[in-house]
Amino acid sequence: MQRPVHTSVDDPVDEHAETSAVTPRAVALAFVLVIAFTAAGCFAVLLRYEIIGTGYLPRGAVAVLLALVAGNAVVRRFKGLGIRPLTGRELLVIFLILMIVAAVAGQEFNQHYYLNLVGLVYYATPDIVSPRVYLDDLNPMLVPSKDPSGSVAVWAHEGLPPGGAMPWRAWVRPLIVWTPFLLAVYWMVLSFAAVLAWRWEREEKLPYPLMSVPLEVTEQEPLAAAPLLRGWPAWIAFALPCIHYTLQGLHGYWPEIPYINTDPDPKWRFTGPMAAFNGTLLWLRMDMVGVTYLLAAEVGFSLWFFFLFRRFQQAIRLSVGLNAGEYQFFRLQTIGGYVVLAGGLLYSARGHIRRVVSAAIGTVRRGEGDADRGEPYRLAVFGFVGAFIFVVGWCTYFGMNVGWAVLQYVFFPLVGMVVARVICEAGMLVYAAPLGGYTAGFNEALFTVIGARRIGPRNITLMTMTSWCQIRSTATQNPAAVFQGYRLGSDAGVDRGRIMLLAIAAIGVAIMTCHVVSPWIIYNWSVPKLSPWCTQSGLNAARGLGNVINQSAPMAAIDWLAIGMGAATTWGLFALRRRFVWWPLHPLGFVTWLSWPIERYWSSIFIGWVIKAIIVRLGGYGTFRRLRPVAFGLILGMNVIFIVWLTIHMIWPGPPGILID
Repeated sequence: MQRPVHTSVDDPVDEHAETSAVTPRAVALAFVLVIAFTAAGCFAVLLRYEIIGTGYLPRGAVAVLLALVAGNAVVRRFKGLGIRPLTGRELLVIFLILMIVAAVAGQEFNQHYYLNLVGLVYYATPDIVSPRVYLDDLNPMLVPSKDPSGSVAVWAHEGLPPGGAMPWRAWVRPLIVWTPFLLAVYWMVLSFAAVLAWRWEREEKLPYPLMSVPLEVTEQEPLAAAPLLRGWPAWIAFALPCIHYTLQGLHGYWPEIPYINTDPDPKWRFTGPMAAFNGTLLWLRMDMVGVTYLLAAEVGFSLWFFFLFRRFQQAIRLSVGLNAGEYQFFRLQTIGGYVVLAGGLLYSARGHIRRVVSAAIGTVRRGEGDADRGEPYRLAVFGFVGAFIFVVGWCTYFGMNVGWAVLQYVFFPLVGMVVARVICEAGMLVYAAPLGGYTAGFNEALFTVIGARRIGPRNITLMTMTSWCQIRSTATQNPAAVFQGYRLGSDAGVDRGRIMLLAIAAIGVAIMTCHVVSPWIIYNWSVPKLSPWCTQSGLNAARGLGNVINQSAPMAAIDWLAIGMGAATTWGLFALRRRFVWWPLHPLGFVTWLSWPIERYWSSIFIGWVIKAIIVRLGGYGTFRRLRPVAFGLILGMNVIFIVWLTIHMIWPGPPGILID
């Protein structure tokens, strides 16, 4: 559905502005914000481990959007300033660009890349991981130094000596070598998503629930503030998380200030089969409550149901004496579910994909009457093929077997597609696919299923290193942000090809900003003085890589059974959903049942689902619609107070344990 365009015959300036979204001022402002956003994100994640781009509705990007909307209100109030307020479409373009680059400075790239490049070298010592395991065979162009006792590795981990300067010269070569690869990976994402975006938006009509937030916030701009922001229900709800986390943050500085702990540690300690429920968190995240209120009832129900279903499965395992290997068992079920889900999504889109390819190579001519005549199919298809060939060629040049490179980057867009589907249809605010153990990436699933010994140390090393961009962490994987950005671009009436070019340029600017800011922070603070997670990043990378290479175990019969169970469950859910309109369980709930986000958020999802069910049952959908501003208020309040405290912590460091995540 296209976003309505608000124009006024009495205001020709605003009417003219509303006809264009990609204006010079919008692009310039967006790229300035990308640099500032990325630099701030580097400092926040490395020094405090507060991730400015966390989640698939990035908190930092939402806060910036609200600040721009507030700026519009000031401009409207003081018309004598001679400044024209940003249009709703311009605001959407700025937001979608920030959303697409938001996680570059966090888990998606920056958090791992620089620390691990130097950490793999520093920790390649006999007492941790012998250099023979991976370092001796590593191409020296990929790392700033191969000497564990050299200044490049030592100064990063032990601090610069008096009068010492950061070794920029050593970093120039690896950064030049890696940057084209990184851009090609992101271009592959942008191109693959462009192939499917029209089908998801127009044929399947996915709800994109998280994108209702920027759409609601920018409605009626620039002529007036959005109706959402002019009503008191949203602001009352907005105040709830702001008050709560203000008290919690102040409590960290002054413990005598009271606050309500919404993240209690579980106190119960069951025995026997009920021990499966030990450690179940009952955390309250108000933004997730608000998001769940906006979801379809079947989706909200499925998200919390399958979390508890997994716990019940574990109780059954314990009742028959299986008290070990539960994570592996459930992880492999999820892998089986992913395979079926990816296959099902591709199969259902086969006609669309055939048309896209035919249009790209010229065997199908699109006319004026075709609804998808403006889609950049040629750019998408040849862009994906070109990026794929480049990435595989790059990996092969630096020592990876071409077969393993092809396999990794065939599965890469398919996993990203499933993750994006979870976000665009199920609306998970934060989601991480439990496909791996240490790395959490699907390449570790390949190591498990195929066998590390068969793949070989050199290939495992390079597959792991190349996973630090996009593959390692599905919690902030770029495909979901891109699909959502394309949807906003459609609502703003912007050509998708133009969005692709703007996005890759913004990603390039974000990566170059990280190249400058992150190494500077690492050397000027040194690894031991970084945030707790970041101090362990390089060490965990070295140990994890060594463990995969040295301690690989072949798949057992029960492992294959688990994969089969996951595949059969997902197929059954698909079949039942297609056959019975009333069927309440969604397949996406199954593939979200195991990971740290659902552990944290399941109870909030349950609360949001219960609230919506009660309101719909007692007051009908009219009451549900009237109370939607409350949900938006909770979401916006959490985003704003998070950024407020992130800023305070950067200026006035607080004690550990008062982070807001």
